Amino acid sequence: MPRFVRWIGCPMMTLALLGAPVAQADNASFVAETRALGFQQWDDVLIRMGLSSCRFLQPHLRRDAVDVEEHIMRYAGVEPDQAHQFLVLSVNEYCPQYADRVGA
Repeated sequence: MPRFVRWIGCPMMTLALLGAPVAQADNASFVAETRALGFQQWDDVLIRMGLSSCRFLQPHLRRDAVDVEEHIMRYAGVEPDQAHQFLVLSVNEYCPQYADRVGA
């Protein structure tokens, strides 16, 4: 019995020390909103595109919002306004720390 208590107690103590898990992005609402913009890609592709948009905006890559929007236009075959709106949605959902870079 003590072995079981150690096995269960250790992870529980870790959770207690670390606090509640961090909230995850709402992929379902992100996909629904991008579909409303006219994007037709599969759900997982849209989510990966959103996450990639955030990675492209990382400061060490030195890309601006226009560069990322052009990439979205080429990859998804959408118009500039759709690409911009997709980028804003991506930033709001997955990387709000870059909101100032996209005018969100």
